[in-house]
Amino acid sequence: MIPWWKRLPAAIGLAAVLVLSGCGLDGGPRPRWGFTPKQYYGDPNNLGTHSYGYGGREGFGILYTLRGGTIDPDHLRGTADLTRHAYLKAYAAIVNGRSRFQVGPAFELTTNTVQLTYPSDWMQRPRSERERIAYEAAVIIAPAVAYHSSVWHEMLTWQGLRFALIEPEHESAFSWEDLYSNALGAHLAVRAIRSGAMTVPDYNEAMTELIRQTLEELQVVSRSQALAYLERMRGKWFTADKLLRRQMDIGFETGQITPCRIPGLTDQPPVSLPWPNLDGLEPYGLRVVYTLQSSYLEAGALKRRAGIQGPLEPLEHFPLIMESIKKEAREKYGYLLE
Repeated sequence: MIPWWKRLPAAIGLAAVLVLSGCGLDGGPRPRWGFTPKQYYGDPNNLGTHSYGYGGREGFGILYTLRGGTIDPDHLRGTADLTRHAYLKAYAAIVNGRSRFQVGPAFELTTNTVQLTYPSDWMQRPRSERERIAYEAAVIIAPAVAYHSSVWHEMLTWQGLRFALIEPEHESAFSWEDLYSNALGAHLAVRAIRSGAMTVPDYNEAMTELIRQTLEELQVVSRSQALAYLERMRGKWFTADKLLRRQMDIGFETGQITPCRIPGLTDQPPVSLPWPNLDGLEPYGLRVVYTLQSSYLEAGALKRRAGIQGPLEPLEHFPLIMESIKKEAREKYGYLLE
């Protein structure tokens, strides 16, 4: 358990963000702290129960799996909940023929906007047909938005933004478990939705079981084993005050997000995840334009990295920004990348 005095600065920072952003506690996705992969390892036998919104009892702390590498349950849960939130917004917008919907991470000054264009006869079609298409389209759109929103968070942190006024520059940006944990959360949220878990209690129950099952399939190890494995990488992947290993493959080039695993622990292959994108919408006759904007100064600096002046389209522009970040990671900071 993290001592209360170590959580106090984070609580103060969050309170400041609440005041500055004007966000309310409306029962939507809530913020989660997350951890760097060199600190606060959790107990896989004490995962708790998933909680969309506030309440519930979630376990916390970094975990290690033989086939999925290091996993941060807070990152997983946060991206899963944003996926569900985006799904509900996308489904309602498409069924009713709305031109756009917007979602953003809790208490962050970032907005994801999805603009929708429909076939000319869309609202004349039977509602049952619109609902069927909305369901299939929303489970494509939602994980793409949630995952890329999580990547943007890492980009902003890399650029120097201190979320909740406490997060140090570079200390957690693109740490080696972030992208895989986020992609896994989006993937599991879609599985929960496809299982029919649409109410909050049903979704929480489904996610609780899916997280447990998935960690077993990925061969999660005990806390003591995880700490022993981590110690092998001291001086290689991290030091007492610095992360040396970063994971910056967002999935654009290979179409997959591959976990970062400690070498020599298993002969079994890694369990890679498909890159969440907007492929597959064509058969439904929908045209989607996905853009993102932030009210942070660091957002402008990121756009300049890729020579972008107009709207930022994650699926088009993130690879350009990442090339600049990777170059800086190697040449300026000497970080180890895959």
